[in-house]
Amino acid sequence: MVNFCKGKNYSFSVLGFFYKDISPILICSLCKSDGHLKQDCPEDFKRVELEPLPHMTLDFVKLLNDVCEQCYCDFAPDDVEVNVREHILQDFENFLRCQVPGAKLVLFGSSKNGFGFKQSDLDICMTLEGQDTAEGLDSMAVIESLTKALRKHHALRNILPITSAKVPIVKFYHTKTGLEGDISLYNTLALHNTELLASYAAIDIRVKILCYVMKVFAKVCDIGDASRGSLSSYAYTLMVLYFLQQRSPPVIPVLQEMYVGEEKPVVLVDGWDVHFFKDLKNLHKYWPEYKKNKESVGQLWFGLLQFYTEIFDFKETVICIRRKEPLTTFKKQWTSKHLAIEDPFDLSHNLGAGLSRRMASFILKAFINARSVFGTPVRGFPPEYSNKMEYFFDPEVLTEGKLAPNDRCCRICGKIGHFMKDCPMRRRQRRDNDGLFSGRDVNRPDGRVMTDGSPYTDRRRRQREEKCCYLCGSSGHIKKDCLLSKSIGSCAQFIVTVLQECDQESLVYFSLQNPPQTHTKEALRQTGTD
Repeated sequence: MVNFCKGKNYSFSVLGFFYKDISPILICSLCKSDGHLKQDCPEDFKRVELEPLPHMTLDFVKLLNDVCEQCYCDFAPDDVEVNVREHILQDFENFLRCQVPGAKLVLFGSSKNGFGFKQSDLDICMTLEGQDTAEGLDSMAVIESLTKALRKHHALRNILPITSAKVPIVKFYHTKTGLEGDISLYNTLALHNTELLASYAAIDIRVKILCYVMKVFAKVCDIGDASRGSLSSYAYTLMVLYFLQQRSPPVIPVLQEMYVGEEKPVVLVDGWDVHFFKDLKNLHKYWPEYKKNKESVGQLWFGLLQFYTEIFDFKETVICIRRKEPLTTFKKQWTSKHLAIEDPFDLSHNLGAGLSRRMASFILKAFINARSVFGTPVRGFPPEYSNKMEYFFDPEVLTEGKLAPNDRCCRICGKIGHFMKDCPMRRRQRRDNDGLFSGRDVNRPDGRVMTDGSPYTDRRRRQREEKCCYLCGSSGHIKKDCLLSKSIGSCAQFIVTVLQECDQESLVYFSLQNPPQTHTKEALRQTGTD
């Protein structure tokens, strides 16, 4: 074929002879649909034109206030659960001191930062008395000793050490309370991070309420799990804090820029500066904007949706709560990322670095849909909704009935970080609480049951559990049964047959006169059966 074409001015532009004047399929890598490429994809949030919203009424603002406060009341842990967590911590510490001399345990994360959900995981940091850092410590040996000790505890099951992580941890399940958790070794930076978030939560009750609304929104849309390729709840918390700092007038200050004295103090932990202003009782003396913002939580929540859909430039700006002035992605050298969220202490950590383009578009389109839902006043709710919470947090509306992208996930467990052949669930039976939803039920005051604290419907669960073909993106079958796969295979076989059987002189070359054509999957299927 190559020798035949030498010296001849042929242009191989249109595959007309081999498959009845039909060119190769154009498939978008963003939405997996055919007929266009990703630069022309209508699913790209950057191409979505925002519709103008009607005038906001006072009655609707009051309704938004009620919805936001309901989220906080439904999902915030009560004093009893807080005390139970402290009791578990003290029990663990007393037990471990007999097994690991000098062990000291501290709660961090959602259990202490003021933004935890009911039944959220226990995050515990272990340190040893007389040793401030893990430098010179045999972490592997300590984790092994900790694992052996925890396996002797009568209330713990499913003890699993993970020594390959940046911060070694031991995961566990507490049988008496049904809480899952992990104990990490010298995760001291996370302790300061927890203290920073708790300080912001203590400044204004609206901070806590808005963070709960944001986390409920993320759970409903299935975009709140970093292990499955989306953002962590911590990342969404930072998005709320950043918005409240940038609001005019601001709701909260930038604590990391505030200090008393002529020179800013520097407190280094693991090589990072963890200083921030902690004298909240005297905050009004050092922050001129204290209590000047009088907006309600409903107004702020709608303002947040407007901010991230109409104002904030995700391509050019980093979400950064350590400074008031905007930080550009160019300065951080994070221009290749779809969404940049800087950790307030570990400045090299971008919490949005793991997002695929599809997931980033899915998340931001959910924000756009939420802007319409929370920004369009209604006098009454459609009959299919039993209450206001179901109306405002309907995943079929917020995600347009689509499921979160899972192209980077293991097709067995649904998590990122490994391939299907390495999946730890491959050789064991899935439990009822495994899979794409973790099955812990939370009772609501109105009698309804929420899975993991989010109002998913049974229909939504069944959709999620359906098989999904990663070739065409459709559910209900896998790749080997896909019509598209069979059509492509038959097309390839036809080409091979032509090349083997046809005389070289009879091979039709490709004309520049015929422009490339695109076709749909259905057309290809029909042609393949002719």
